[in-house]
Formats: sequence, C-alpha cells, structure tokens
Amino acid sequence: MQSPRLNKSCDQCRSRKVRCIVPPAQPRHVACTHCIKRNETCQFSNLKRRLRAKDPSTPQKGSSNPTPSAELFIDHLMRNPSESAVLYDEFSILKAHDDRVPSSGIAFFSPKRVDSLVKRLADTRLEDLIHQIDKTIRTRLLARPEREISLYTLAKAPTQLEVDPEADSHVQRYFEVLHPIYPFLDRRAFEEKARISNVLHLLGTDYAFCGLYYAILALGCQYDGFSSFIPDNNRAWKFFQISLSRLDQILTSSESLANLQALTAMALFATSAFGHQLDRPLLAAASRMVLALRYHKSILNEDSALCHRIFWVIYHLEKRYSFQAGTSSVIADCDIGCPIQTAPESMIGGYNWLLSSVRYSRILSIAYASLFSVSASTHSDDTLLASVDHVHSVLEEWRQSIPLEFRPKEPLQRRRLIDGASKEIALRTHYYYYHIIIALERLTLHVSRDIARSENAMRALLNTAREVINLTRFIDVEPYTPVFILAILPLSALFILFDFVIHHPSDPETRGYLTLLDIVAGHFSQLDHASSGAIPSSYLSEFSHMARQYVQTVQRKPDTAHNAPLSESSGGLSATHTTTTAAVETNSMPNPAMGPSDPALMEGVDESSLDNLYFLTPDSDWTVGMHSLEEFDPREFYGSIFL
Repeated sequence: MQSPRLNKSCDQCRSRKVRCIVPPAQPRHVACTHCIKRNETCQFSNLKRRLRAKDPSTPQKGSSNPTPSAELFIDHLMRNPSESAVLYDEFSILKAHDDRVPSSGIAFFSPKRVDSLVKRLADTRLEDLIHQIDKTIRTRLLARPEREISLYTLAKAPTQLEVDPEADSHVQRYFEVLHPIYPFLDRRAFEEKARISNVLHLLGTDYAFCGLYYAILALGCQYDGFSSFIPDNNRAWKFFQISLSRLDQILTSSESLANLQALTAMALFATSAFGHQLDRPLLAAASRMVLALRYHKSILNEDSALCHRIFWVIYHLEKRYSFQAGTSSVIADCDIGCPIQTAPESMIGGYNWLLSSVRYSRILSIAYASLFSVSASTHSDDTLLASVDHVHSVLEEWRQSIPLEFRPKEPLQRRRLIDGASKEIALRTHYYYYHIIIALERLTLHVSRDIARSENAMRALLNTAREVINLTRFIDVEPYTPVFILAILPLSALFILFDFVIHHPSDPETRGYLTLLDIVAGHFSQLDHASSGAIPSSYLSEFSHMARQYVQTVQRKPDTAHNAPLSESSGGLSATHTTTTAAVETNSMPNPAMGPSDPALMEGVDESSLDNLYFLTPDSDWTVGMHSLEEFDPREFYGSIFL
C-alpha cells in the first residue's frame, strides 16, 4: 500500500488560490511564506489520489519509457483473480463519471462539472435541463410512447410486396448520393436485376434480394422527400419494414454475399435515420457474417474485389459505431489481411473516400484501445499522454493526406459541394476529424500536469467547437442526415462553449462564443421545426439564454466577485483556464524579471479578475525562473478541478 503523499500547497494557500512558496531554508511542508507573514498555522493535507489498478508491467508516473504495455488488464486479473480495479462503465449517453473521460463526444457532464456550473449560475435549471436532454437522447426520439420499436416487432409486422412506380428514381438517388460513401454493391448487376419484367415474382422467391431491394428503396426515397423524423406511414419507413420482413430468413440461412449485402443496406438505413435503437443489432449481425465469410482474409473464391469492398464498408461502420458508443470493436485489426480495393465511385475530385474512411476507422481503433478501453484506464498518465501524442500524429497524417478542398481545418467552400455525394463526404470528413479531436483534448485536460499542454488542449477544444458550429450551415436538416452530424457533434460543441462562457464570463472571446451559442441554438430550433416537434430540441436554446443572462449579470456588477469560489471538489473542463491563470492580475501584468519564487507575484490576486486572461503559454512571464513545467502539477496544486 502506498504511503500518503502531501499536497505541494498548504490548505490556506489552496483556499486563497495563490501559489504556495516555501522558503529554501525551511524544510518542505513546514511553513510557507504566506502563512509565516500572516502568522497562521501552515497545514499540508494528504493528496487525494485517483485509484487505479496497479500492474507491475505498466509504466508508472515519471517512467522514462511511457510506451504502453502489451499486457492487457485481463492478464493481470488472471494472475490476481480476486483483485478488482476502479473502472467505470460508459453506458450513460450524456453523463460522465468524475474520474473518467469517455470517448463519447456528448458524455460531458460529470457531477463535479454540473456542481461547478450550478454554483456559478446560482440556478438549478441546468440540472433539470441535463436530465431532459439525457432522457430525450435515450429514447432516440424515435417511438411514440405507446408504441415499442424493435427489430422483432418490425420484422413480424404484416407486409405486402409491391412495385413502386418511382422505384427507378429512388434507386438512382441511392447510387448518386450514398453509393459513393458506401460502395458495397455492383451497381450494374443490381439495376439489371431490379428492372426485370417479373421483379415482383423474384422478390417473392429471393428473400436476400428482397431485403436488399427494399432497403435500397428506403434509403433512396429519403432523398426524394418521402420520409420523416419518426416511424410513420411514410414511404421510406414502409419500404424498410418490408425489407425487415426477410430478416429471419437471412439470419437463419447460410452466410452468403447476398445475405450480407441485405444486412448492410438495412444497417445503413437504421444508422442514417434512427440511431442506436435499430442500427446496433443489424450492424452486429453484418459484422459477424462478414467475419464468418472470412472476407477479412485475402484468399477468396468469389468476386474478391466486391467481397473486400463490403468488408471495408462494414469495418468503417463498425469501428465508428464502437468508438461513439464506448465499446470495443468485434473486428480484430490484427487478423485483417485483405487489400483495400479501389472504388471508382468513391473517387470525388481526386479524393479517395473509401481509403480515407478506412484509415480514419483504423485511427479510431487505435485511439479506443490505447486511451479509452478498460486496459487503457489502468495506464499511468505519462503512458496515456504518450498515446495521445501518437494518435495526434497519425490523425494529422490522415488530415494532410486529404485534398485541400476536403481537408479539415481548411475553409469548406459551398461551390466545391457540387452534388449530394460531395457534400456528404465533405461534412463527414470534417466532423470525423473534430470528433476525435474533442475526445483527445478532453482526455489531455484530464491527465496533463503541464500548464502549456493544458492551455493548448483548451484552445483546441474551443477552436473545434467553433468550427463544428460554423459547419452547421451546410447540414441538411432532413431525416436522411446521420444523427452524428445532425445532433451529436453540434451538441458537443454547445456543451464546450457553454461551460467555458459560464466559467469565464469576462473573457475577450466570450461575446463571440455567445453568438456561436445562438447559432447552434438556432440549428436545434430548426431541427425541432423540421421534425414538427418529433425531435423536441428547441429547448436547447436555454443554454444560450442562461449563458447570455449570466454574462450580462456579471457585466452589470463588475465590483462583485462573480466567480463563485472553486472548492477542491469543483469540476469543469474550463475551470482549468480560470485557475491556471491565477499567477497574474488582469490590470497588472507581471514583470518579466519576476519569477514564480517571488511572493509579490501572487500576493493580493483577486480571483474575480482572472477571467480576462488565457492560459499561461510556454513563454509566459510567470514561467520565468521555473526549472521545468514538470515541477508544477496543476491537479496537485489546484485540487480536482482538472477533472
């Protein structure tokens, strides 16, 4: 058992949010300069540790080799079967644990963060709002209260085969917009089969083609305007139900390429329109079947190009879903040996989307295994930060490989979006990049002890939120738009900016962030209107109203300490910003000649004046005289606000 470790700052300095300085002549943890001057008792409390399972093979803090261990946590449990670790389930969609950063972009509000925000706002409406959002997302806004939606009930619902007079138009729309994104079909073979004179007889006898055909009609007719945000008597939903009526036969018969194509098309419809309620079992079934068919291997007797392409489409879908849901993938990357076939339909203006989407999916797989898995949660902070750096490196390589007109962090020009496929691929590329950036930077803020690194992470989060909201003007507020683009990323951006504005109401950028909050609130109000209230999202404008009202209150009372004192238990991603700037004053910048060992630098600092400053940068004056930023641990100095 580890011996207790004392905080680097005494209790009195911690409560005042000032730097605790012990004179060189004094033994460590005896009495600091401020307590000696005030003739107070100088008390150093024990450091509150974050409990983690200890593994001898895992590098510890301060290790010169932060390379992640090849051993998994399950190996440790096999050696010590009675031992358990402090691990946290990520099942919650919206709420996060105090001591764990999940991969989900919207699992944001930990109890400490909510507590910090409520104290500053002096209003409990935020808690009620978070509960309402969580409940809305959990139900996926999909079903009427009196109606259960499940694959079983849908597959058993009575249906009748029909030939739609506009079937050719729906098929064409599918191949124009979605086929370039998911090129798992042979277009010519499908259209020849779909246009035969006795197609109704074929649909009645070939259950695999029937499931595929009606799933394609369901996907295509959404782009022709025959859909809605709730399952109803719209045409797309009707076609999807007919497709699902063949699900039992597909799942109980032998695995085949035709069955796999039908499952993939069904999963695409569920993913694009309805989120986690229906896409999870369909995608799981498709993943199991593609592995059973061994399409992830390079030796095949069938059409190898088509088999490999459908594998990579499923790989992309499954890896992206797993990362968003905070679960491990069922496809083992170490067992993949098939080439990535060229898909001419996915070449958009020189941009090889299929290859790019596969590369991105591999990055998600690396990030989850090394940063967000159960085994990763037992790694030391140094190991996690080394893994974050690695993921950043491969992510930047991926970004640089993308043509300039589609590249994230570059302006997205409307004139480049010449058709539906180009627009879909451009938005997905940008939002995919920003999703993983949000996950990486939030984790960095959670584990980093370096002031400059924490500042850079915070800036990256704010810039990412800004870009996500700016891109909402390109989003089609339509039922066919994936929930990830339509709601999840904009909601994540809203949370980031709201948290920052409440903790930093006097920051120079706050006015711009309030405008961005209004923009994203308008996006959700538009979604509420377009869905005729089926997706009740206009209440999200409450975040913008609360933030603006709070900032105005602070500006009207500049002489009051508007920042509620951040206790040791206060949480909040942006609280880092307020506290790390506690080395300087707003109206009196420090003299470059003064180092952190000078007590005058911290004496008399008013916490309420700190919101106008950004994080300290590596060349900030406050760092002058410090031997290394590694000597300063923000979590130990400021308590648990870095959570």
